[in-house]
Amino acid sequence: MESQALLTHHDLLVDRLKDKRSVFTPGSRYRMNIVAMFLNAFLPWAVFILCYGVVSFRVMYHRPLVAFAVILAFIVFWLLLTREAIRVRRQDVHCSWYSYASLMVGVAVFFGTYLGYQNYRNNSRHLYEIQDLKVIGHIDADKEFGQNVMDAGIFYFADNNHIDPTKSWHFKHGTVYCVAPIIGVNPTPETASFDYWAVGKDCCSTSSSDFRCGDFRNPKARSGVRILNDADRPFYRLAVEQSETLYNIKSTYPVFVEWTQDPLGEMNVWGVKAYNAYMSSVATFFVISSIGVLVATVRFSFLGRRGAEHEQFTQSV
Repeated sequence: MESQALLTHHDLLVDRLKDKRSVFTPGSRYRMNIVAMFLNAFLPWAVFILCYGVVSFRVMYHRPLVAFAVILAFIVFWLLLTREAIRVRRQDVHCSWYSYASLMVGVAVFFGTYLGYQNYRNNSRHLYEIQDLKVIGHIDADKEFGQNVMDAGIFYFADNNHIDPTKSWHFKHGTVYCVAPIIGVNPTPETASFDYWAVGKDCCSTSSSDFRCGDFRNPKARSGVRILNDADRPFYRLAVEQSETLYNIKSTYPVFVEWTQDPLGEMNVWGVKAYNAYMSSVATFFVISSIGVLVATVRFSFLGRRGAEHEQFTQSV
């Protein structure tokens, strides 16, 4: 009878504990560490901000070794944090804030570096490269050889310089790379070499001379921003070679530009894109970090209540 009474008492306690599974039930002995919650909300976010910013803007362009050293320092910090998390887990099999911090800091370092470099490669690098080159005004495509302006980034062409769509052509490699020569008053330059080319991607026909890139329709457009993308230039060069063959012309030192009325405005667009991408990523990661801390708090509270209830059950039995 005594044994049966103990079993009945045991069953009642188990049922009572099941009813108290909610982490929001008052009376738990487990207390969350507010400092740990605060640090885990903002530490990964701060790491993400620094990693993203270092590899996305001027530091990466002017001092790449410094940028890589900063990322390496964060990786070392993450490894030390991971080692501490492993040590703590050996003492307590349950998850801890150290484990969470190790996970989120690793995510912050990886994604901050990756997304920051993508932003640098697609936006800010072009801006810094052009800023480091010369601005040339009143250049005449009729008279100036391309080899004389290899250190120029922005071109303001002389009056009557324009795109010649009748000699435009393309090269297709997944993307259609379009080119059209920039000429002056004469149909053929005095230099006998078509060295200045307006270019663009997926903005021309693949069956005829049809160039529709940049500000080609704007009669006030007479400027160009140099194309410095190493991945695109070989394909533009191939398009020029096909144009040379097709129209029996020569281009000794081709210079590729994006035809535009306002080259400085185009540069500002790159800067705005880089900044907007940075702010969007920072805000998104803060939301992810906050949600992660909330989920971890609920989970750890549940583990703490389970431990406290187990202790009450042991004492009652």
